[in-house]
Amino acid sequence: MSSRCYQALVCALILFLCLYISKSNDEAVNLGLRKVDLSSDMNGWTTASQSKSIEYGEWRTSWVNSPGGAWGGVVDNVTTLVWEDFKTVRSNEFQRVVLGNGEHGLRIQSIMPFVPGNATNYTQQEVNSFLVSPRIDLSRSAQDHLIFQYKSNPSFNLEVWIGKNDGTLWNGIWEQGQAANSNNAISRTAEGGFTEVTIDLENSVLDVNKWLNANGFPDSVISPQTDEIFITIVAKDVASRWLGTSVETLEIKSIWTPNYYGDEESNQELIEPMIVLNHKLETVTFSGSIGKTYEVEISNNLKEWSASHSFTLASDSETYPISYFLQKKPTRSFFRLKQQQP
Repeated sequence: MSSRCYQALVCALILFLCLYISKSNDEAVNLGLRKVDLSSDMNGWTTASQSKSIEYGEWRTSWVNSPGGAWGGVVDNVTTLVWEDFKTVRSNEFQRVVLGNGEHGLRIQSIMPFVPGNATNYTQQEVNSFLVSPRIDLSRSAQDHLIFQYKSNPSFNLEVWIGKNDGTLWNGIWEQGQAANSNNAISRTAEGGFTEVTIDLENSVLDVNKWLNANGFPDSVISPQTDEIFITIVAKDVASRWLGTSVETLEIKSIWTPNYYGDEESNQELIEPMIVLNHKLETVTFSGSIGKTYEVEISNNLKEWSASHSFTLASDSETYPISYFLQKKPTRSFFRLKQQQP
């Protein structure tokens, strides 16, 4: 392959990857989602692990001839315990890492193998690692989704749960291996060997609540109008426990969620405050960001300004009579808005 063709191929590949990443991010932004910062504090997401006891040992099976019977005896298959042991293991927690492409992500490793070669069997126990969100606010939008990417590994089963995180039931809304378009979730191939999952949280909550009510768990029903919704990404470690086998890894990146409860930060750009005077109707209209508090300042000469009123916008614009701000009508007057700092 010529140098020119090789350079063109590399440029085309880079362009394709950039376009895909941009498309994925654009979809999340258009849905009003926010990206979890995996480079520092993870925006309040926490990790947790689980411990279990795993039994292993040596069992021998032999054929034993038991006397008696019309044919002179019965041959039985007998299993004898030679030795056994137990080990309490704890799953590893998700760790923040820089992935191969320089992107920040999370990595989980399977537990260290420990079953010796002279054992004949062990009881396989999956041990779970949890990635738990802060309280999710589903009351602001009808387009609430969860988006994330993971690199599949057969030694891990990945699931997503929702619940109140108060001791009531956690409810599965997605699991690795289900159909690409099913149960309110869509899976598609992403770059670098990752799979991207998009979950419709609103419809998932509706389906979960139907099941909870139908099966006698009214206390676990989730209300989108409360602060009782948490998301948990669960990595189930089912790797081999035999000594000599390799430690396995699972990677997750690019997590996008709705806003957190009590978080007033918006994913949209703040609207610049604006004033429109209507001299014919003698009104003044203020425009700005909903929920932000502004202070109205008035001047007669553009040099000396005095605060008149402050108010919090309940809509993107509000109109008042000019007389509301001016006790007497001067020859000329100027208005400006100043956003109050929290």
